[in-house]
Amino acid sequence: MNVRQHAFHARALQDACGGPDRCLELLETSPFKMGRTHLYDCRDPAKGRTMPIGAIAFLEAHQNWRLYSATLARQLAQPSDAACALSEACEAAEDMAAAQRLVRLAQADGVITEYEKREIEPVLLRVEARLQGVRSALDQGVAA
Repeated sequence: MNVRQHAFHARALQDACGGPDRCLELLETSPFKMGRTHLYDCRDPAKGRTMPIGAIAFLEAHQNWRLYSATLARQLAQPSDAACALSEACEAAEDMAAAQRLVRLAQADGVITEYEKREIEPVLLRVEARLQGVRSALDQGVAA
């Protein structure tokens, strides 16, 4: 399983349990306590962090939902670099659509406020990060 898949499953598991803050509360009393930063980093494929298996098992048992561990158990071959590039490109397009929507809404009154700029900037940063992911996947997939 690659980092992106781990992040996807961690995000899904955390959301199923009520979100990251609820997970922090649940894990607080368990032997698998995690810090807020680590928990949020597990949701972000760019961070490269994965959830400890103990925390996964604890949260899955709490939620009675075994998708993450079941996926780990039936490991398949890593996706090809071409598949990763396509995935990154699709996600970049989706992020750019979100940015386009925010810009369109912000300029509807003819003035883009500082608040609106601050709302748009993180989305643009995500788009740039996705594009870097596309470039990286393409570079890794180049035959010598």
